[in-house]
This record gives sequence, C-alpha cells and structure tokens, in this order.
Amino acid sequence: MNMTKRALLIPLWFTSVAAAYFLGKGFPTGDDRETDLPLEQRADIGSINAPGSDDPTSSEPGDLENADVISVDGEMTVAVSLEDTSLLTPDQARDLLVTALAMPKSDPNRSRVITSLLSRLAETSPVEALELASQIGSLRDTRRAKESILRTWAKNDPIAALAWAEEALISEPPYSRNAQLEAIYMGYAENDASAAFQLANSLKESTPSEIRLKSEILEQIIEMQIETGDLSTAKATVEALEDGDMKDRLVRDFVDRWASFDPESAAEYVLSMGEDADVGIKTALLSEWAENDPAAAADWLSNLSPDDPATARASAEIIREWTRYDLNASAEWLNSLPQSPELDRAVASYAYRAAEEDPAVAMSWAESISDDSMRVRMMQRVASTWKTADPEALDAYVASSDLSEEQVKTLLSTPERRGSGNWRGRP
Repeated sequence: MNMTKRALLIPLWFTSVAAAYFLGKGFPTGDDRETDLPLEQRADIGSINAPGSDDPTSSEPGDLENADVISVDGEMTVAVSLEDTSLLTPDQARDLLVTALAMPKSDPNRSRVITSLLSRLAETSPVEALELASQIGSLRDTRRAKESILRTWAKNDPIAALAWAEEALISEPPYSRNAQLEAIYMGYAENDASAAFQLANSLKESTPSEIRLKSEILEQIIEMQIETGDLSTAKATVEALEDGDMKDRLVRDFVDRWASFDPESAAEYVLSMGEDADVGIKTALLSEWAENDPAAAADWLSNLSPDDPATARASAEIIREWTRYDLNASAEWLNSLPQSPELDRAVASYAYRAAEEDPAVAMSWAESISDDSMRVRMMQRVASTWKTADPEALDAYVASSDLSEEQVKTLLSTPERRGSGNWRGRP
C-alpha cells in the first residue's frame, strides 16, 4: 500500500461517526494516544484496523488499498471513507449503525451514512439490514435504504432475495413493491444479466402495473448490458423476444440507448430491420441522434422515402434540437422537405424557437401551418414574444397583413410573454 502525505481526505460527517465508535468502544489503534488529543482532532480521525489484525498499519494485500493513510503524532492510521465501507467487517458496520441511527434527523448526511452501512451489513445479513432500515424514521430514506440493501443481497444471492420478496412484499403497496423488485433484479443483473433477463421475462402481464414493472425491469437490464459494453448480447436478447408490444417497446429503448453513443451504427441496424422498423423506432433513433448532431440526423431522414410516416414526427424532433444551435441551417433543411400538413409540428417547433431571435420570420412560419388551431396558437405565441421585444414592429406587421379584423384583435390582445413558464402553447 502506498503511503500518502494527504492530511485528511475523508468526509467529516462520516469520520465523526467512526470516531464516536472507535473512541467509545475502545477499538485498538496501535496505542491509546489518540484519546489524549483535543476533541476537535479526534473527530477527524476515524481509525480502523484491518479485519483480523491488531495493527492498523498492516493488512493482507489489497485489503485496504483504497484507504487513506494519515499520521497522528507519528503513528500511521488508516482512515476509511464513506465510499469504502467494504473495509468494515459486518460487526463493525452493525455497531456503527447504532451511532449513525442516533445522528440528528436534521443532518443532511444521516441518510447516506446509514444506507452505506446497511449495504455493507447486507453482504452477510440482509434480513437484519432490512429490519434496521425501518428505524431510519423517514419513509423516503427507508425506501431508498431497502432498495440498496436488496440490490446488494440479489447481487450475492438472487434466489434468496426473490424468495424473500415473494412473501415479504405481498402486502406492500404496488409502487413500493415494484421499486423493491426492480432493485432485486438490478442486483441480479450485475452478476448475470442474461439470467436476470430470462427470469424477468417470465413475470406476469395480467395488469397494467405488472406490464409496466416487467417492461421497466427488462429495459434496465438491457441498458445495463449496453453500459457495460455488452452490446451484442443486449441486441441478441431483444431480438429473441416474442413479437408483441413488449418487444416493440424494448427495441425502441435499445435503439435509443445505442444512438446516444453510436448513432451511425444504430442507424445501420434500423435500416437492416426493413419494414420492422416502425415510426417509433426511427423516431427514437433520430431524436437521440439530433441531440448530438442534428445535421447528420436530418441528412439520414432526408434519404428515407418521402411518404415514410416517420418523416413528420422525426422532423419535429430534429428541428426542436437543431434550432437550439442554428436557426438558418435548420430553416434551409425544413424548406427542402416537400410541403405537407404532416410537417405542421416541425414548422411549429421552428416558429417557437425563432420567435426569440426573429419574431417577424417566426410569424411567417407560423402563418404557413395548415392546422387551424395550431396556426392560431403559434401566431399568438409569436405575437406575445414580439409584443415584449418590439410592440411597434408588431403593430406595423398587423397593419400591413391580410388578417381579418378578428385575427388582428386576437393577436393584439395577446399578453406580453413574461417568461417561458407562462406560455402554454408549446407544440
């Protein structure tokens, strides 16, 4: 283990808990000279021995490789951070929990300290950890701690965790029950994603809640596979599913996640699907792609058949992102598309963004919308922004327009736009 010269790198809020334990319990630290230190220095110490050792400066290789080493009166002491409670034995975690649970509920770090210690205890005594979690006092913090415990338990013994859930969660409200089941499956997937997926795929689908739970668990497992670099397995997993709504949703989610880091490859995959690539899949690809490279997404969409139903919906997603960066280029692309009522949402998206920069141009786009209600709504939206920025210019536009008297009255009576949160006409 490399000896560092860092004075102290552990959070005070955790070391104070550790110090209370080690000083209160008389935990051996090589000698007892630390207890003679001023109180404010004791709170910065947090010593811990390696399991099975009486010497805090020695351990088996790798036991404390992530710990910080500090010097107190010439003695080397190992300081454990909250992120490395794995260095604690279950008995140490259990005893520290007594002190942690006694922390003031007003302490914003109380929940994190307790959850970290409970997760450590869950490595060997998950049921006990779950029982202790009920002492936290906050329903929200208790829920989070239980989910962390269950994920740890399932990572080590998924069958036991699932068997416990089958009985223990039967009377839980649906939201709480589903959240805990998700935690179990995520822990299971950390060690064996394929097995976790197969088991989750056998879950019931008799109610909307069950369908939602199953879909969310499968989606998270696939995302975990992708994030760990196992893209090919995730792809094979999705493709092996039976055709149906569940598979369609998961394919869309898979393409969306893939496109977030490699849109070109995801696009090739979508093309290889042929007619199986529906509007939702193409839109998922293009909306994610547009966040990083709207011009490339637009170019890919332009190569699709003009009557492809994905054009209308995906073009709106592309414009929504592209106009954040380049109004001119996005306008040129939108103009290049064949005029169609299906493009109304894309045009509305452009008008919405352009209103902030050039309300006169935005108004001309809004006027071109085919749908009557959408056109009126967007013209009011533009007029609202225009009135705030340059009311005289708005008056001049109205005076020279071919609008009816009623339309003029509607636009001029539109209140000024004070902030984005006050307008409800977003397309």
